Amino acid sequence: MRLLLPLALPLLLLLTACGQPDPYFRESAVTRVEVQGDIFDVRLRGRLAEAVRRNPRYAPRLGPVGPRAANAMQAVSGCRVAEIRGDAAMVLGLLDCGAGSSAGDRRKRAPASCEIVERWRLLGGQEEGLLLDCLRI
Repeated sequence: MRLLLPLALPLLLLLTACGQPDPYFRESAVTRVEVQGDIFDVRLRGRLAEAVRRNPRYAPRLGPVGPRAANAMQAVSGCRVAEIRGDAAMVLGLLDCGAGSSAGDRRKRAPASCEIVERWRLLGGQEEGLLLDCLRI
């Protein structure tokens, strides 16, 4: 028992870090989106978007999760996702919003491939949730 106690604190700190955003996105508002059974916390900053997968579905690689994360980023930003990188837990996307678009109006537009089923905002107004019904094009 005495051996487990010194290991418990570092393990607890390590587990607390799971699901936290990259430091670059830490000050960005989070929007929770569900796309085809996967739940993502999406944060935007400039031309970048981050999607952190929150559900426990088994996904050993980016392949099956990547397109869903890109759809979540597109739904929140309203911009096309030009490129994605990362792994099955945290995906970084490069946004292509076209010429003349500003970062302020990205969250107002919705892509043609998704329909918002439910929308809510938690107390404090910082975290917004969306439940989307998206079609794969």
